[in-house]
Amino acid sequence: MNTLLKKILTPKQIEYLTINSEFVIVEISWGVARFSDSPEQVQSGSDVFIAFPELIGLEETFRKILYNQVNQFELKGISRTISRENSIYFDIYVLRNPENFPHNQELLILLEDTTELLVKEQKITQVAKEYGLALSSLEKTKIYLDKIINSMTDILIVTDNRGVIKITNQSTTVSLSYSKEELLQQSILIIFEDDKFKNGRQISEFLSSSDLVIPIEIICKTKTGTYFPVSFSCAALNFDPNDTQEFVWIGRDMSEQKRVEFKFRQQAERDRVLKTITQRIHQSLSLQETLQTIVIEVRNFLKADRVLIYRFYSSEAGQVIAESVSQACISTLDKRILTQDFNALLLSHFQSGKIDAIDNLYLMPIDLDYLRPLLQLKVKASLVVPILIYNSSQQFDPTNQLWGLLMAHQCQQPRHWEVWEVNLLEELAVQIAIALQQAELYEQLQIVNQELEQLAILDGLTGLSNRRHFDRVLYQEWNRSRREETAISLFLLDIDYFKQYNDTYGHLAGDFCLQQVAQVLRNVIQRNTDLVARYGGEEFAIILPNTNISNSVHLAEKICQQVEALQIPHLNSEVSDYVTISIGVASLIPMEHLTPQALLHSADQALYQAKQNGRNCIIIASP
Repeated sequence: MNTLLKKILTPKQIEYLTINSEFVIVEISWGVARFSDSPEQVQSGSDVFIAFPELIGLEETFRKILYNQVNQFELKGISRTISRENSIYFDIYVLRNPENFPHNQELLILLEDTTELLVKEQKITQVAKEYGLALSSLEKTKIYLDKIINSMTDILIVTDNRGVIKITNQSTTVSLSYSKEELLQQSILIIFEDDKFKNGRQISEFLSSSDLVIPIEIICKTKTGTYFPVSFSCAALNFDPNDTQEFVWIGRDMSEQKRVEFKFRQQAERDRVLKTITQRIHQSLSLQETLQTIVIEVRNFLKADRVLIYRFYSSEAGQVIAESVSQACISTLDKRILTQDFNALLLSHFQSGKIDAIDNLYLMPIDLDYLRPLLQLKVKASLVVPILIYNSSQQFDPTNQLWGLLMAHQCQQPRHWEVWEVNLLEELAVQIAIALQQAELYEQLQIVNQELEQLAILDGLTGLSNRRHFDRVLYQEWNRSRREETAISLFLLDIDYFKQYNDTYGHLAGDFCLQQVAQVLRNVIQRNTDLVARYGGEEFAIILPNTNISNSVHLAEKICQQVEALQIPHLNSEVSDYVTISIGVASLIPMEHLTPQALLHSADQALYQAKQNGRNCIIIASP
């Protein structure tokens, strides 16, 4: 914003500063201190009223501007003594800071150096007065004054108190396309096209009021019918008291200033759109939300009838994935219009990365296959910018991928697309590409995170939950059962004589045996709320929330039967020719004074008792 303001305001001898809602200076331009009563106070963080005491007492007006109750405030004709010989004159304009929109928590204060203009106007007015006083006796003074008046670049008109034109200068006739003779003795209303002045009575009231000292902006009309804004300063000329009082109107064409102000507002709004979209890209992890924000913001900013994002899936398939459309227009989501053939045509047409800006479809020599769907959508003007996924740089090369198209349509009438509008869509196409790459990276990150999460909670050999995950789930389910006052059961089970199995068949066979037993546990324990974990070595654990002792024993018996049914040979087992297991079962309803360790200890004691009782059995822990 500083760079933009400097480019726009420096030629106009305008400086700026911004203040927050506490009237503290936030940002200043380089030369703003020369307007201050206390230049050393013009810095970020200082109270604006210390630096510019003229603003004291305007706090309520500033708040109204902040809250959109007043558009702006002007304070004109301020003077500041720089030295004994020199003074500076300036005007102050206060408005909402457009860069801070829509929050409007800052004010933008513009300070325009009017010293040269004011001195010129004072000199001209003084000359005009002196001319009036000497008119009766000094004819050559009139000639001299005419030369001065006609050398002015501003409009100068002298009227009587009814607004009848008595004198004009050359700039007036040039600006308004009237001859001097056509203006003299005519009411000044001939050049006014403004609601402020509709008749002579309003002119007379204005000239006799105290508002005369305040510059007034009036829309003027030329003889050829064109309009332009003029800022008039008006002053009474003190001629002979016996003569009719006359008034001098000095007007400056404000067209250029209005154009600058419009471009400034337009640039500020363009920057806001880009900032909004960039922030959405950085803050939102939802690609669809980001794309929808883009089409809505762009349509509102361009005042287009339709803005959409079209995605290519292949040469045969494509789809509109985001659209903002006015009520009077047809939605492009109608698949009967955007056909497979049209998709292939679009892909071929924009594969090179070129931009298509058509002001009037009816006047352009366009392929009928391309034109027909647009006519069905009632498009009269079209702006299309390719969305390219760049490989290494933002320069087009054959390896860049054409992802889709950003389109703007005008349906009510033809439209000329300005260069800045094309540039805006080009910048947004780059932002969309960034959003796409960000979404792809996020998707890859999610996959990696899921893989890491699985690695963190699963046992690498059996694919069951590991001990760490078991401890966390046991704590969670214990607390849930305590709140709901329901039973929770826990199995601790061990493969009988597993050390001997490893010694006899080797560790690879031992690993395979663990995997087969783990598969049995997965087959038997199938509720989503249950958890099967490898507790350590040949030991497994099972958490069964909301399960009473009767159901727990049934599941334990089923596990023992299915493990034995595997008929995994075990020659060195002292209880069977095949691999068997021992299970300790514990079940209780958690109480306030108990912890998960109580349940774990009970199941562990039951497993120990099962081993003491000869293994290949189930022992239920005592309550």
